[in-house]
Amino acid sequence: MDFVQRKTADSVVDHFLKEAAEKEIPLVWDRYEGSLPQCGFCETGLNCRDCLQGPCISHPFKDQNKVGICGKDKDILAVHSFIRLVVQGAMGYLDQLTDFAKDVEAGEGSPKRKQEAVKLIKDIQGMWGDGNTDVMKKFPKALIDGWKAAGIYPDGIGSALFKVSQKLDGGVGNVEETLLWAFKGALMGCAAQMLQGRLKTAVFGDTAPTNVEVNLGVLPKDLPVVLLYGHFSPFLKQKIADEAKGKKVKVMGVCTDPFVPPYSFSPVTNYGSQEIPLMTGAVDLIVAGDQCVNPSLAELAKIWKVEVVPTEVLNRGDVSSFAREIIGMAQEAFKARSEVARDIPNIKESGIMGFSAKNIHADKVVKGLSDGKIKGIAILAGCNNVKFTQDQEIVSIARELLKKDIFCVSEGCASVGLAKFGLLNPKQRDASCGKRLSALLASLGKNVPAVIDLGSCENSGVTDFLLNMASVGKKPIKEFPIVACFPEANRTKAVARAAWTVAMGIPTYFWPFLPVTGSQKIIESLSGFCLEKFGAKLYVITEKMDYTKKAELLVKSLKKA
Repeated sequence: MDFVQRKTADSVVDHFLKEAAEKEIPLVWDRYEGSLPQCGFCETGLNCRDCLQGPCISHPFKDQNKVGICGKDKDILAVHSFIRLVVQGAMGYLDQLTDFAKDVEAGEGSPKRKQEAVKLIKDIQGMWGDGNTDVMKKFPKALIDGWKAAGIYPDGIGSALFKVSQKLDGGVGNVEETLLWAFKGALMGCAAQMLQGRLKTAVFGDTAPTNVEVNLGVLPKDLPVVLLYGHFSPFLKQKIADEAKGKKVKVMGVCTDPFVPPYSFSPVTNYGSQEIPLMTGAVDLIVAGDQCVNPSLAELAKIWKVEVVPTEVLNRGDVSSFAREIIGMAQEAFKARSEVARDIPNIKESGIMGFSAKNIHADKVVKGLSDGKIKGIAILAGCNNVKFTQDQEIVSIARELLKKDIFCVSEGCASVGLAKFGLLNPKQRDASCGKRLSALLASLGKNVPAVIDLGSCENSGVTDFLLNMASVGKKPIKEFPIVACFPEANRTKAVARAAWTVAMGIPTYFWPFLPVTGSQKIIESLSGFCLEKFGAKLYVITEKMDYTKKAELLVKSLKKA
């Protein structure tokens, strides 16, 4: 290795890293170090495995191997690399939505707002046709007209995703045209996320801002513990919680939506350290989806005699029976594992999570911007990436922005990382923020923290907040001083989110740099071409820099706005 980097900024996680090293238990950081040096062709997007003639590369330093066997050059390879990530990310949102909709149609639960749920199901079914969903009509007309003029308005899954996926098979379209198809696919993912959030509200009711405890210290020593990992049916989560109630079984989460009314699931940790809860010995059963779940859990769980129950299986059976079986397994596992030592650090943090556009006074935020009380709005998103010290980038950038009176919102695993360091705790608000920002946050409510969590990445809290801002401020989203930042991005869904955020007109910074850097033309297109089409850039930054410089870039973008 040619560099030294701390693995995590979380002292609780660090405690277990030492134990893992002593016992020679391989964790995600060890596997990363073992993969170095990583393939330069893959890292820069100059490789291709889209057919069986390859694999192919475009070699930047040789006269031969400039194009693939089919003729793809470096620009096509790089734009296809971007498309591949966007399509997979958008499909992730559609997968969640279609599963949820099927459960609703199957009568797995009784929606609190039945008429609204029925209407949303029709909207979801319409996505397979012309894609003319009501949720996309929530966007300002000028933005929709711009998307239609560019040809990227999501007119159904067939056109928006099936068609764009086939761009990877070949064709003779130019790079800019192909890039626009990627944004079209991303907007299909945006529509799916919005529908998921609305269907969840229609079925389970509104989520209110709630005080939630986070980090490994929330694990109990003397009760069976079920950990929900990743994204899967909200109905199954609710049924598991129903079955656990009254049976002294704790249900908590990792990389999952912490709220399915009337229940909340304390986030035990976030993405980067998802293997660590097993090392406490306090986990009796894991229930895991596919998305955001490391396959390594299955082998590691065997060391601590923990069974991992996958949810995404064929012939799962009805949700209620499955949930009952899960709680029974957890109770039996707790008894069978009585000799397994439980090492639970007494460290946890409180945070207010689960805000929505409905309980944030957008008018006060708009006025704060116009009066100069706050200098702009920053969207903090993404999870963790082992290429960075876990949580360090997002927490440090957030602290820099808050001190500069920049209003910060977050979602998903980003919120959990920020919560671990007190940035979602209202008691620490004044110490974290500039005076003007602190005063504005206080005017929004007594228990409003420094950073406002707008819910899980499964839902559309950030998008709904932006739509409210546009409605109240009576101007396009791109005319507000807003910037988005993915400081430790990892999953393909984050790439899709970044793409649709740019399509809304919001400049977006994404770390680590996307695998497109083998093509200067694609880097310039994500910058200049996107600025021309959407009024915003997707920044691909290859320069190594610390968090202060990254924060300066974000502030600079806000000043331009």
